[in-house]
Amino acid sequence: MSPGGFSSLRRALRRQGGKRQKRISAILRTFSHQRRDEPTLGELSQAFDTRAFGAFFILFGGLNLIPLPPPASFFFGLPLMFFTLQLAIGRHRLWLPDFIRRMKLSPDRIAQVVDKIGPMLRRIERLARHRYWIEPERLVLPILGWYCFVMATIVAIPFPLSNLIPGISVALVGIAISTRDGLWLGAALITGLIGLIVLAVVYGAALFAVLQLF
Repeated sequence: MSPGGFSSLRRALRRQGGKRQKRISAILRTFSHQRRDEPTLGELSQAFDTRAFGAFFILFGGLNLIPLPPPASFFFGLPLMFFTLQLAIGRHRLWLPDFIRRMKLSPDRIAQVVDKIGPMLRRIERLARHRYWIEPERLVLPILGWYCFVMATIVAIPFPLSNLIPGISVALVGIAISTRDGLWLGAALITGLIGLIVLAVVYGAALFAVLQLF
């Protein structure tokens, strides 16, 4: 696919039938319905179509807003690392091996994400639009992929609260790349930087306190 192929594909799909694509929040809400069977990651990827990268960043980043014991972040962080690494190495479309495509997500868990981030996500989707996007995209997207991979790695570290701000940052990057909105991308990067500083201060102080005991 040519360097601009990813963007061209998205624009072409939006023009099909004169219809706009369903918002990611609406798709997540559909899959959170308790009466439906547990959706597989393959079904989610197919529903998100060309926005699968951004949508999975939003979904798995948003899972970190659900209060769960620290080990849970490890299981959210691993698939997030897999998704972000693909963007980092320059893939234009998300690839899922068969065993991952068959993995299921509980509608209840998706509903928890929708309850946590749904109202805010819908507001952001109404505000987000193509603006101030950095070119060339073939260079920008891999850089963002590596940034998100670092954030996802931090998410996967099972320390208390270490996953929260990096997860939010990845979710905001997902919104930014889905809409090509440079303002939300800036918000994502600032959030991630703040998160790194907070984690460095908190865990640095904790390490210093422990060292003083010896």
